[in-house]
Amino acid sequence: PRLLQIIGDNTRRLNKMVQDVLQLNRRDRSTPETFPAADFLRTFIADFCHAEKIEVETFVLDAVDQQGVNFDRGHLNQVLWNLCHNAWRHCRKQRGSIRLQISRRADGAAEGSLNLDVIDDGPGVAPAVRGQLFEPFFTTAASGTGLGLYIAREMCEANGATLDCLEDTTGGHFRIVCRSTSGHD
Repeated sequence: PRLLQIIGDNTRRLNKMVQDVLQLNRRDRSTPETFPAADFLRTFIADFCHAEKIEVETFVLDAVDQQGVNFDRGHLNQVLWNLCHNAWRHCRKQRGSIRLQISRRADGAAEGSLNLDVIDDGPGVAPAVRGQLFEPFFTTAASGTGLGLYIAREMCEANGATLDCLEDTTGGHFRIVCRSTSGHD
């Protein structure tokens, strides 16, 4: 029975890896559209919490105004799913442990861009692994494939966006910088 369990676990891990590699092929088929970011995130949080069996109160949505984001909806959903899954794995699993935040760029960056941050209250990313986070097959999870953050970054790039890990907080902090419009365009 133990050998069968090992075989089953490795089969599932390899299947996940194949699925992740197939997602890489789909990243070039980006069909960006403009939609209200806060509305998208509200729906995403509800869907994520339902599927992962997490209390909705674990999330805090901080959206100052109704910014429109220009992104392929499926890609943004997959990127956020990966980031929130990682945040859930590392956070304290309490009310407000994961914050999704939308803000306008205030650092003199190109006009028409917006920050979408995923922040958790966990221990943060160890400086020793920060440089490897987005490399293919790098993982700190025993059951991980090491492709999640790599694919998330590739999907962001396919949509004219960037994905980075920030060092300025005590918890994990990932930022997507993407094209935006004001209002509901």
